[in-house]
Amino acid sequence: MANKPVADSRRGTQARLGALREPGRAGIVSLAAALVPVLLICLLATPIYPMSPDEQVQQLYASGRFLGAGQQLLMPYSLVTFSAPISALYALLPAVPWYALALLGLVVASFAVAWDKTLRSRMSGRLCVPTLALLVALEVISTLYLTYTIVAFLAVGAGLMLVLGRAAFDSPGGAHATDVAGMALVAAGYSLRPESGLAAIVVFAPFAVWVLVRNRNAGSIARGVIVVALVGVCAFAGRFAYDHTSGWEGYSAYLDAGRSALDYPDLPTEAVQAVEPALSDNDVDVLYNWLFADDGVFGTEFFERLGQRVDHLGLSNLASSLRAKTTYLLVGLVALVGLYAWALVRDLGEGRGALAAGIVLMLLASCGVLILRARVRLHVVIPLVAMGVFALVSLAGGSERPVGRHAAPATTRAASPCPVPLAAACVVLALAVSGGFWLKVARPLATRSTSPTIVAARAYVDENPDQLVVFGRSQTLMFAGTNALAFEAWDWPDNMLPIGGWENHTAPWASFLARWGIEGNDVLQQLPERSDMVAVLQPKKMELIRTYLSEHSGREVEASVVQDLGPGAADPSVDVYVYRFTYAS
Repeated sequence: MANKPVADSRRGTQARLGALREPGRAGIVSLAAALVPVLLICLLATPIYPMSPDEQVQQLYASGRFLGAGQQLLMPYSLVTFSAPISALYALLPAVPWYALALLGLVVASFAVAWDKTLRSRMSGRLCVPTLALLVALEVISTLYLTYTIVAFLAVGAGLMLVLGRAAFDSPGGAHATDVAGMALVAAGYSLRPESGLAAIVVFAPFAVWVLVRNRNAGSIARGVIVVALVGVCAFAGRFAYDHTSGWEGYSAYLDAGRSALDYPDLPTEAVQAVEPALSDNDVDVLYNWLFADDGVFGTEFFERLGQRVDHLGLSNLASSLRAKTTYLLVGLVALVGLYAWALVRDLGEGRGALAAGIVLMLLASCGVLILRARVRLHVVIPLVAMGVFALVSLAGGSERPVGRHAAPATTRAASPCPVPLAAACVVLALAVSGGFWLKVARPLATRSTSPTIVAARAYVDENPDQLVVFGRSQTLMFAGTNALAFEAWDWPDNMLPIGGWENHTAPWASFLARWGIEGNDVLQQLPERSDMVAVLQPKKMELIRTYLSEHSGREVEASVVQDLGPGAADPSVDVYVYRFTYAS
């Protein structure tokens, strides 16, 4: 009798879980479950843009505030099929943070799909509850660490889940609303960041083989063809828009060449000089400190030649990857996804082991590519692991009735209910992981906004409107710690120019230089020529630029401190200064 209340409690818990998994309720429950974490984070912690300045630059282009250039309809890292609708929304209601809301909306939509597919799946309660807890942790992390790279992965993955829900294992029949929604998510995610979209598709690639070998249904194959065609249309539209929009004509070539040269470990100085003998040792240091802004020295043609010397995928990059802690985090998380795949196959008890193995294999291959490219970054590790989970959840889908000659008998969802202690442990673990990520990663980023150096930098720019203030990879002082929603209230100063990115081949850059009477695109070499130009730099970077200016002008250049702004927000051990460069008399 003493155990009866416990048994009744367990039966009640199982009944509630079963009720949530009913087809009529799963959709509403999934939407609510995906919406609540995002709302709570926005109210309590606020989502932070971690990849400064890229995220802020994206939002500034979308809203037309970057360099005060107005609406462009184009963004530097997203295709026109994403940027044009967002820009149109800004034109309609400019005070609304549409870019941040779009990212948050895609996060909610993606995890709502993942929740729905999990609840409707054929996995038992014993595995369903841990999966839901894992999804909660991933959503919290993705919202706290809000970056378009992660969101693009999630949107494409969720879109493929919707398409595969009817196409992977069954005969899908005619077009359905879920097909349209899925393809819309794929298009949105791929357009947001094409590289992320392609990486997500790679993880789901085993489903294409499954459909061709096992399902062999014309409707399923047609859906795959449409997805590929849709991605191709987005890619073509994006490239066409860049190449045929005034002021952007050379941007895509410059971006591609620059990334092929600089998105990998630094080459030895001698190797760079073999590509361009005119470069000095200091020029190479300027390049790899991302202080390049002069087309006459670091132009598209130079980057194209340099990129040909870079080892884009090879063992030479392995040493750099092995020095990064995120490499070991990635390997550990992929191993856990492999264990999850093993548990899922055992739980389903049917012949989908080959498909699960294919998903894990593609995840391992993606992991290997990242390591051999030395591109193991947290904002890539998080969504890559999420894609493994999304793909495996899709594996547990399909109708309750076996379809095709090779299908094994289906198992029922109630075959193995989730024990209450396991459910409680999953909840505690999800909360611990989410809280730990906030404490160790998100919170330190948010506290940077209180740095007195940031306040001093913003004050200097505001108080000196007649000076053109050049930020040499220090523009994060103007952005740091600003939450994604509040950033919309910040207006770009008319006298601020950031260098060290790919924006110097876009229309806003050209119009800004024209307003300040700077001809050509050799901004750095204007510093000693004009008394109304100053630069915000750390001492080491100041010396690099001073030497660069001396070497390229043939005259001795001096740098004087205008103001000490205080310790750096990211590195408090080094102060940041406002410098004025002049020719020695």
